[in-house]
Amino acid sequence: MSQNARAGVYFCRQPARCVAPVPGGDTGWHRFAVGTLALKEPNGIHIVDFSEDTSEVVCKCVLPHEDEVWMLNVSPADAGNILTYTSGQAKPALRLWRTNDQDTQEPTLQLMSSLAEDDTQLMAVKSMLWDPHHEGNIVVADTEAIHVFQATASSNRLSRQLMLQVGQRCSGACIDPHHPQQVSTVDDTHLKTWDLRASRTAFQRDNAHLFGVRDVDYNPNVPYQVLTTGEDAALRFWDLRHLQRCLRTLTTGHHHWVMRAKFNGHHDQLVLSCGTDSFVCLWRATSVASAPLGTGFRGGNESAASASGNAPTRPPDGLVKRFEEHEDACYGCCWSAADAWVFASVSYDGKLAINRVPSEEKYRILGFGS
Repeated sequence: MSQNARAGVYFCRQPARCVAPVPGGDTGWHRFAVGTLALKEPNGIHIVDFSEDTSEVVCKCVLPHEDEVWMLNVSPADAGNILTYTSGQAKPALRLWRTNDQDTQEPTLQLMSSLAEDDTQLMAVKSMLWDPHHEGNIVVADTEAIHVFQATASSNRLSRQLMLQVGQRCSGACIDPHHPQQVSTVDDTHLKTWDLRASRTAFQRDNAHLFGVRDVDYNPNVPYQVLTTGEDAALRFWDLRHLQRCLRTLTTGHHHWVMRAKFNGHHDQLVLSCGTDSFVCLWRATSVASAPLGTGFRGGNESAASASGNAPTRPPDGLVKRFEEHEDACYGCCWSAADAWVFASVSYDGKLAINRVPSEEKYRILGFGS
């Protein structure tokens, strides 16, 4: 089926702000988890499967979660481990859950640990991250500090290993996939990178955006490169070692705050973003990618093309496509854990939309077109 096939759509029938990829699942299917945050009724974590061939969307189960789910993160190493953050009317709390097989008739959600804010000195959590360098470690960023917790199988508890003050009004964080003990945060208009071992700032850029910075993400393939999003409707790419100037700015896709942006884990030329204007945007960032688009040859044999006098023309940076299935502010988006070509987004009205990278862009990346 064409990669330009219709989107898959699922309605949670409750407000929602967060969506996360779920690893595993059947071949040809993509699994996502969506948390709801209704005010006056019980909430849940919806486990949803999407068929790439037919665009069919199936809700496998709804895991009961009484309180509002403001943040959600499924372990990339084990789909049975789920982090949630509760806020709103309920008492704010960070929780670690364990699920059994999500494909069983009655999957369960077992609470492993619960950390209330008054117990852990958390101040409104903004990011919950599974540490790829240290198994069992969880990095949490709140409005004022970075916290590192360790989950041990023997005690089924979270124990805090470190707390580092990062200022005020932090709005997001991301762990450096290339360098252990390094985390980037954004607050107000600032981009900061922290060395957790030395408990100090490693890099800092003030005025990274015209207005507030909302999110930060690391390029999985290029060391020291990060992406930030802002209330100025822009995406900006930075080299942490040379923060005097921005590598690239992408605009015109969004008209309001860009709440989230994610590099594609396989092809860092592709970037996904979503915002309060309800738009989901797929971007091409050729100039800052590890393997630019547009080689035009299978296997990326660009040198042979140049030698023959048929050097390929690389497509410019910019918007690939804007997806407009949502009618409300879109606070969450993510790439599928199954492959590089499927992604999901969720809007505040509880609508989950699952889309694909357009076929023309996919084949250009794979070297089947110019």
